[in-house]
Amino acid sequence: MRTLRHLYELIRKLDNLLGMTAMAFIVLLACANVFMRYVVGKPWGWVEEVTVFCFVWLTMLGASAVIHLEGHCSIDVLVSRLQSKWRRVFSIVADLIVLSTLGLLIWFGILLTIKGKTKLTPILGIPYSYFDAAIPVCCSFMMIYYIRMFWNSLQGNKNTTALDDETEELPR
Repeated sequence: MRTLRHLYELIRKLDNLLGMTAMAFIVLLACANVFMRYVVGKPWGWVEEVTVFCFVWLTMLGASAVIHLEGHCSIDVLVSRLQSKWRRVFSIVADLIVLSTLGLLIWFGILLTIKGKTKLTPILGIPYSYFDAAIPVCCSFMMIYYIRMFWNSLQGNKNTTALDDETEELPR
């Protein structure tokens, strides 16, 4: 159990580190290309491909981080009016649907990644499989986070997030 917790924390830290790195790289490349365009007069043509690559990964890593923090919005007007027994059943069904959807995204993301080997970007000639790999990799992160939330829900435990662990309650 302790090994699983360490693996979970390693994946969470890797997820956050990759996201921060992609964001920083996008900002640095954009600034450097603005300098090259307006000061030097010769913009880099390849920057757009690299920033799109980073943006695709950043989007998927961001979605993964939001799932870890349980930050996705939901509309629960009808569910909140149900009896607690039915709310729990509804929650379990919804969780199973999300996990099934993530499983399908991982499977078809792998197929898309394999197919992307032959298609290359126009300037750098990078296979699109590097872009497409964001789907199965980040959906795997999402599935790991969601399985933990689902397990906590089944056990009746309050779902604790990284946000809960890192913040203290403010005095009133």
